[in-house]
Amino acid sequence: MDKKLIKTFAIEARVKLRESVMSKLAKLGITDEQISEITEIGNDTIEIKDNHERFTGNDVKNRAKLVEELNKREQQTGNRQIAYDTLVEEVAYTWFNRLIAIRFMEVNDYLPERERVLSSESGIKQPDIITHLLDTEMYAEFDLATKERVTELLSDSSADAVDELYQLVFIKQCNSLNQQLPDLFEKIDDYTELLFTVSYINDNGVIASLLNIPEDAFNVDEGGQVEIIGWMYQYYNTEPKDKVFARGSRKIRADEIPAATQLFTPDWIVRYMVENSLGRYYIDQKMANPNETRTEKEIADEFGWQYYLPTAEQPEDVQLQIQDERKAKSDFALQELKLIDPSMGSGHILVYAFDVFMQLYEAEGQSPRTAAELILENNLFGLDIDQRAFQLAYFALMMKGRQYSRRILSKQLRPNVYAVPNNAEIGEAELQLVQMQFNDQKKAQQDLLTLVEGFKNGDELGSLIKFEGLDFENLKSGLNNTNVSFFDQSIKEMILVGELLQQQYEIGITNPPYMGSSGFGSVLSKFSKKQYPNSKNDLFAMFMERWNNSISFTGYNTMVTMQSWMFLSSYEVMRKNILAKNTITNMMHMENMVMGIAFGTAVTIIKNNYVKGFKGTYHQIKTVDVSSNLEPSIIPIPGNRFNQITQDEFSKIPGSPIAYWVSEKLLHAFVVGKRFGDLLLSAQGMTTGDNNTFLKYWYEVKVNEISFNSDYINMTSKWYPMNKGGEYRKWYGNNDYIIWYNQESLELLKTKSGFRHDGKEYYLKESITWSSITSGSLSMRYRPSGSIFSNASREAFNTKINYLNSKNTMLYVLAIMNTKLGDLFLKILNPTINTPTGDIQKVPIIFNQSIDRIVIDFVKDCIGIVSKDWNSFEVSWDFKKHPLI
Repeated sequence: MDKKLIKTFAIEARVKLRESVMSKLAKLGITDEQISEITEIGNDTIEIKDNHERFTGNDVKNRAKLVEELNKREQQTGNRQIAYDTLVEEVAYTWFNRLIAIRFMEVNDYLPERERVLSSESGIKQPDIITHLLDTEMYAEFDLATKERVTELLSDSSADAVDELYQLVFIKQCNSLNQQLPDLFEKIDDYTELLFTVSYINDNGVIASLLNIPEDAFNVDEGGQVEIIGWMYQYYNTEPKDKVFARGSRKIRADEIPAATQLFTPDWIVRYMVENSLGRYYIDQKMANPNETRTEKEIADEFGWQYYLPTAEQPEDVQLQIQDERKAKSDFALQELKLIDPSMGSGHILVYAFDVFMQLYEAEGQSPRTAAELILENNLFGLDIDQRAFQLAYFALMMKGRQYSRRILSKQLRPNVYAVPNNAEIGEAELQLVQMQFNDQKKAQQDLLTLVEGFKNGDELGSLIKFEGLDFENLKSGLNNTNVSFFDQSIKEMILVGELLQQQYEIGITNPPYMGSSGFGSVLSKFSKKQYPNSKNDLFAMFMERWNNSISFTGYNTMVTMQSWMFLSSYEVMRKNILAKNTITNMMHMENMVMGIAFGTAVTIIKNNYVKGFKGTYHQIKTVDVSSNLEPSIIPIPGNRFNQITQDEFSKIPGSPIAYWVSEKLLHAFVVGKRFGDLLLSAQGMTTGDNNTFLKYWYEVKVNEISFNSDYINMTSKWYPMNKGGEYRKWYGNNDYIIWYNQESLELLKTKSGFRHDGKEYYLKESITWSSITSGSLSMRYRPSGSIFSNASREAFNTKINYLNSKNTMLYVLAIMNTKLGDLFLKILNPTINTPTGDIQKVPIIFNQSIDRIVIDFVKDCIGIVSKDWNSFEVSWDFKKHPLI
């Protein structure tokens, strides 16, 4: 698959579709600034006053609908530009999705007419549907007026006539496909039809670009479909995503969240996730059978599950617990096994899960045709806040069904995938108008009120919404095919999606959205603090917490997330809850860029019960393992970090980080060592809010204005040495900066919005210091008294608790921290580029009385050597002469 070609197409197609939509809107007298007045000419013709364009018939009605829709959106958003842009975007992606779907269907010969709509089997430019139009069922079903217009257009070879005919036929094809795929091909009888202007004769058009992508990328017999649909969706979002990230400090709007958080999951990671959750659940059942002679690996190999990892060898008491759990699964029926992807995107995970379910059904003796229908009806569930993603996931699953069952598109079968409803119009008053009849009318009214309230802001909160205690069987008793009003349809959607949000699942698998709380709007921010206080710092963590609780007792929840939850103190409560209540069976820890993003990630497979002493399997994927778009041929990868360890060991480390690679000796050090924070007091320093004004290099001002080596603040002095972190350097140095700090500057500092006067009680005190951010190893330095320090550095000072004498404790700690062991301890606690005070304070310091004196003397020698080196150059304020002189 040529991803570069696909990316170029998707990005350019979005631009071209948007431009064509905006161009047609302009002809209709509609821009992001105004709606032009019209002049009525006769009964069915209008003229746009600004440009004198004329429109007749259905175009007049559709323009009126378009104006009504735009005004409605402006009222909802309070902003005409946003209303206009979201409408343009919606129309553009609607046609993009349909073009991709029709291309896929024609390549695989799935179209009902069996005539290509975008291309020709013979290779000519004119699509087969146009060439053979008069012989098609479509033409036979045209009304007389349409047939006459088609005849006229066929006899006219002008570009306008060719385009008009093709657009007419394409729209009719989409309307026809509504019968087979109603959630992708909605009836096109409104403004969407009016804004369709695609042409097949334009060599630079969207269709021509789409046809440049090799057919094999769409052909299911050649491994097409899943990946190309996913990559199309991701690349289509490239420009919107870049636009959101360039927004500055503005919060992310609800309509921007899909683009900001969309990230396609590579195929091999999807396979790892599905095989080690759904596959593991099935193998658990098989292993419960006393007559089963195969090993886990042998069963997995029979299915071709390349990335399945057998359960680690367990202690005897754990084996007994596992056997009991497996017995509980031994009598389940395959059609009762529910799997959900609560942030499904374009459906990549669900489609591979379909393939695995198909293997399982066939292994149990079911025919592929029947199995395909059972999978779509009973096994797979999905949710997303993005209508575009929902349409593609729905289409992908229906095409999987069509691959195994030729008649499935005519059976009115609908996969259990939905866009989460956003209820902005139905409240308690409107519910009184609903005419649905329920078995228990009173209970239904109560539950409906809970639903409509719960789905307010559904397009922002998505599948983080939770419901409890609603009687969905009662609510579904009121649903029937005669409910056609807007309210009835909206309520039906809320009932169906609400049930998905309340019920339990055996398997959960997803790549959740990654978005830090700094980007949350007011609704999401308030919701996260109230509903998910332990995971509120990022959407991915909230998804972990929410969906861990929706998995059955013997089930598995699998997510690929940022690695930050494994280590950072902001996730400590959530992390400890997982370790206390759940069991990590597998973890695949991935370096930066393994998923194409500039931070570490991890696939975690969590069992929804705690098994004391269970040994999980943890392993690492390095960036080099997937370079040049390679997929790992074997997992775990030899030579990378690998361990089979009980999660109970993590509690021996302060904060319980998921430091799976730690040896028993290192764990013991955390148990017996004194914590850095018990020996020295740590602090962060001042934030000026305006470094350009208050900070200088020491050689930029007169030396006699700098107060060196002071042991107290004299507010009449002007400049003091300022410790600001700096480059990697151990023992001594990085003494570059000074700060303007006196009564005059303090008054000015207080006017700066970012000013923080942190750590002022420790200014000018002797300390050890380190940079708050480092891309390499940790380096600490001794800093004699006389300096103020900034928020870019961290400082540690003597306390009343000392295990040697006051200064020697500081020097001993400095010695340990500047060893490889000190850096290793810190990487265990937090393997990121940040070196926060909280993690430094947890580092264990082990005192050895037999070598204390030797260590102290060694540190003093190191400080002396490095300070002499620092002072040998003019950048030092203690410079005397160059060493070569």
